[in-house]
Amino acid sequence: MKPRFLPLVCLLLGACSSVSVIEEQENAALAPKSVPSALLVRPFEVSKGARFDVVPTSAKEDPRDKVGRLITDGVLSRGARWVAPTKVLERGVKPPKAGLLVEGRVLVAQQGSRALRLGVGFGAGRTRMDTTVQVYNLGASDKKPWLNFKTTGGSNMEPGLLFSLIIPSPATIPILIGVAGGTASTVSRSHKGVTQDAKRTGRAVVSAIHDHLAARQLVPRKAWPKRIGTIGTPVGQLNVPSLDQ
Repeated sequence: MKPRFLPLVCLLLGACSSVSVIEEQENAALAPKSVPSALLVRPFEVSKGARFDVVPTSAKEDPRDKVGRLITDGVLSRGARWVAPTKVLERGVKPPKAGLLVEGRVLVAQQGSRALRLGVGFGAGRTRMDTTVQVYNLGASDKKPWLNFKTTGGSNMEPGLLFSLIIPSPATIPILIGVAGGTASTVSRSHKGVTQDAKRTGRAVVSAIHDHLAARQLVPRKAWPKRIGTIGTPVGQLNVPSLDQ
C-alpha cells in the first residue's frame, strides 16, 4: 500500500487511536523459564514533573489516582487471558517470591478537548498518554526488572462530526445517530478520552509481556503488541510505511 493512501485508510476505518510499545529493553538473564504463576500489577503512579492535564469530574476525585487505577484496570482486563491469573498488588505491599510484577509511572496524561475531537477531529483536541513500565520476574529478582519499556499513544486522526456529515464511516455513524437522536451520551461514548487511553495503555502493557513470553514459547501466541511502524496481525507484525514519507 502506498504511503499516501494510509491517512485515508485510517480516517475511514477510525483505526488510528492506539497505544504503541517503544524503547523496549530485556534482561535475558532474568527472563522466566516457565509459565508465570501470577501477574501482579501495582496501581500506576504519576511521575514528579509529569505533564498531567486531567480535570477531576468531582470535588472528591483525585485524577492522578484515578488515571493510575484505570491503567491497572486495563492490565486486569487482559492479564489472565494473555499471561497468568492477574490481581492488584497495592502500593507498599511486599511482593511474593514468584510470578511477574508490573510497576509503572505516567509521564504524560492530556485529556485534550472533547469538543474539538467531536466537531473537527483530524488530531484537533487529541488526547495523549505516555508511561514508563518495569516488569519484574519475582522468581529471579524483585530489585532488577526483567523488562523495561515505554508506552505512548492517544486519539490521533479520527474524523469529527464535520467530516462525518460528508463521508460517513463505521467510526462516524454512531456520531450521526447520536446527534440525530439527540442523545449526547451516545456521542460521548463514540469518542476516546482519558479513560479509554488509560485502559488501552494497560492492555498494551499486557500485550508486550505476552509477546516476550510467547517468543520464548511459554504461552501460546494470542496477540501482538503495537509498535511504531507496525500493525499486529494473526500471523505476525506487518510493517507500515511512515505517514511522513
